[in-house]
Amino acid sequence: MTKKEETMDRERFAYLLDAYGADFRRWPAQARAQAAAFAAQDAEAAALIGEARKLDAVLDGARDEAGPSADLAARILAAAPRAQRPAFDRRAMLALAACAVFGVLIGYGGGMLAPAPAEDDSYFSMAFEAPSFEDEG
Repeated sequence: MTKKEETMDRERFAYLLDAYGADFRRWPAQARAQAAAFAAQDAEAAALIGEARKLDAVLDGARDEAGPSADLAARILAAAPRAQRPAFDRRAMLALAACAVFGVLIGYGGGMLAPAPAEDDSYFSMAFEAPSFEDEG
């Protein structure tokens, strides 16, 4: 722990008071006892607690009065941007289909378009053909 966290001074007390309010039960557990002891010794801390209690009362009263407004929620939702669905592009789909058809045709028929080999490549065809399982005798 740093020195600032271990000891309670007026600056730290005021910071915690602003952050958590006058009710020490809302404060972090490690600071509660230090804050109570500091408030008992320092007259200005006691005055700050009095001001914080007034502010807490006003904020607690405002919380009860302000409820969620259905009109406000409706206006916020109406002003929110809507997600745009991408438009169906018929030309792009036709181009994609044409590419697929040409790819299949070239893949299966491409061997027919190739020129005949000049030399004997039977060793190549034997390497890539399935073996025969017929009885040889």
